[in-house]
Amino acid sequence: MPPSKPEASATLPDQELMRRIQAGEAGLFAEIVRRYQGALLRVARSRLGRPDWAEDAVQETFLAAFKARDTYRDAYSFRTWLWTILLNKCRRSASGHARQPRVSCWTDEAAGIEQASLDQARSADLAEQPLERVLARERTELLEASLAALPGVQADALRLRFFGGLKFEEIAEAMQCSLGTAKNRVRWGLMRLADHVYSLRASQEGRR
Repeated sequence: MPPSKPEASATLPDQELMRRIQAGEAGLFAEIVRRYQGALLRVARSRLGRPDWAEDAVQETFLAAFKARDTYRDAYSFRTWLWTILLNKCRRSASGHARQPRVSCWTDEAAGIEQASLDQARSADLAEQPLERVLARERTELLEASLAALPGVQADALRLRFFGGLKFEEIAEAMQCSLGTAKNRVRWGLMRLADHVYSLRASQEGRR
């Protein structure tokens, strides 16, 4: 069978792509990566807090999905299947990094010096950027800090809903919970998120 043209594969639904990948057209998996890499990275970065950890988790997600491609059944949502794999990879990554021992006190001091240098460089970089970009970055940092303060299941539900664009039914499947639980996690997460953002902004205003 001749290889599919990129423009042709870009129009195929996920389920059809996976059927053809399962049938031996492994090169079509590149289209899966193209479709989902950005959204997966946004969620993984928010979940793990570091770009390098997030990139590793996303690469492992795609690798696991490709290796398990024959287990996928097209009666089910493909992206729910993929997001479930990502959440599992993020949990394992977070758990693994949390178990890593602290090496020594001098590494902490070096890390502090490095962070101070990064903060200084970041401040200089922000000063050279347009105001809109500075404000957008500040809003992103505020959002990430607020998400980190939420219970894990609520934060993950919000990430899937707004970063991943999943429907409530898909969130329920990806998080292996009922539809009502998924809706409640998003609703309560939004309420707590709003409270935390308000508190952070009030704290920032008080220091000015």
